[in-house]
Amino acid sequence: MGALAKRLVLGVLGVAVMLGYWTVKGWFVDDANATVSHIPAKIWDGGGGSIVLEAEATEAGRVSISFETNNAIDESDHKLLETWERVGPGFHTWTIEVPPDVSGTAEVDIDGPKVGSKARIAVKVNGRTAVEDRQTLDEPLKNGYAFFAQVQLEDYAKGTPGED
Repeated sequence: MGALAKRLVLGVLGVAVMLGYWTVKGWFVDDANATVSHIPAKIWDGGGGSIVLEAEATEAGRVSISFETNNAIDESDHKLLETWERVGPGFHTWTIEVPPDVSGTAEVDIDGPKVGSKARIAVKVNGRTAVEDRQTLDEPLKNGYAFFAQVQLEDYAKGTPGED
């Protein structure tokens, strides 16, 4: 359980840090709308191809997917976008047109999970699964912990997995 707990804590901390960063960055570059409460069908101008985001959960929760251009943060055309949707239990899909050379993280987290809860997230590119994570909660969740499945991509359009 030590490795799972570490992964959970680091994942939650990473999401919190990125959301904080995007909020603060928005204040300085007049782009405070870097978070959208739905997952759009097209990101910015698209042009890199389409991906299919698949999320599956045994209970209600939230699916989120972030997009970030792979150029330097201090470049004027650097962009960040965090999108999310509340979902009920079951299988959900979104087809999203993405720009080239854009990375990010996709995640499904479950509200009030119990032992046996399952979460799955996958990103498909050109009909093949580029990245996938499946989690099953094997013991009661401790206070302050979250239960989720998460994947990272270095380039959505090419289906290049990111580093864990």
